[in-house]
Amino acid sequence: MDMPDDQANWFLPDPADSFSDAPSLETEFLQTQLAVIEAYLQRFPGEQRDLRALAWIEAHAGDYRQQWQAQAASRRGRGPSARAC
Repeated sequence: MDMPDDQANWFLPDPADSFSDAPSLETEFLQTQLAVIEAYLQRFPGEQRDLRALAWIEAHAGDYRQQWQAQAASRRGRGPSARAC
């Protein structure tokens, strides 16, 4: 898989995979996931939130990847691309 040099772009869709409504759908998906994590973190003291956020992401990353891939595939009208594997 071709990974961009900027780590911030590792989880963003490749422009070659773009389609007309991708930015708004991708943004909506990411904002929803961020809101879930932020709500979870509210129950912990500030000094614990970074560690708790990383643990939460580790525990849920596989499920969210599958959810994102299913949404992307349904928008494209085909299964996940070889690039996503």
